[in-house]
Amino acid sequence: MIVSLIAAVDSKNGIGLNGIMPWGHIKEDMQFFRSTTTGYPVIMGRVTFESLGSKPLPKRKNIVISSSINNDLKYDNLFFDNSFEDVLSKLLLEKYNQIFIIGGESIYKKALDYADSIYLTHINKDYNCDRFFPEVDKSLFNSSILKSFIYNDINVDIVEYSRKKIVQ
Repeated sequence: MIVSLIAAVDSKNGIGLNGIMPWGHIKEDMQFFRSTTTGYPVIMGRVTFESLGSKPLPKRKNIVISSSINNDLKYDNLFFDNSFEDVLSKLLLEKYNQIFIIGGESIYKKALDYADSIYLTHINKDYNCDRFFPEVDKSLFNSSILKSFIYNDINVDIVEYSRKKIVQ
């Protein structure tokens, strides 16, 4: 099973400010996120789920990691669990070929060591964020720029980081 992390980050690896993405919705990034994650399970923390309006993303199995499980929400594609590691084990048994970790900060930190690939939209501006994507050891990953564009006079690159294979 391929474990992929996906996020948009500012120039200081910021991912959020006061529970939102301070750069708003960048059309190209949102399209990339949707086309990349549709059809695959997405794992997120409670704050990320609430930032989505407490509704699951369509056409994806949504799993929220939280110590407080909300059984009031009834959606066919929404599940709650209190253990990130248990979720990975369950998804492995369900034979998914790829899963996506979509935030937030604490879930990314837990998932980074499991990551086979990381998709980061780098937004070349500091938004004074209060939540951050963990520092990636670039020596462990190969990188390739998938797309570059300008958003509101700001350079943006969508980059895929693929874990290097260990040759013995």
